[in-house]
Amino acid sequence: MLDLLAAMLQSGTPLPHAVATLARVGAPPLRDGLETVAAALMLGTEWQAAWALAGRAGQLQELQDALRFGAVTGAPAAAILYVQADQVRRRRRQEAERRAAALGTRLVLPLGLCALPSFICLGVVPVLMSLLPRL
Repeated sequence: MLDLLAAMLQSGTPLPHAVATLARVGAPPLRDGLETVAAALMLGTEWQAAWALAGRAGQLQELQDALRFGAVTGAPAAAILYVQADQVRRRRRQEAERRAAALGTRLVLPLGLCALPSFICLGVVPVLMSLLPRL
């Protein structure tokens, strides 16, 4: 979403119209908040008041934080949004790597419990049977 919004802003779309366009492609909980913000901004509502109307959803809060500097200062927000999108992707990749490492350690016990009986049945028992004197 951050990349899409940055591309719209970089192409010259005004912020309220870019937020309205983003609302059309968003998921239902996020869509409602973005539509509220876009409508309020188009009516000339102050920045903080427009975002306060939308609530405090997680993705909505991230989007507000990414847009705040550009909207308050008038600075080009596209570069800020691209950097923010890179940070989000990096954070998600690190979280996925951390979860994958944790999964490896959690799988050791179940795999050991499955492999140990088969090792005993197919490896140890035949050796012991061959070492026992014939009855």
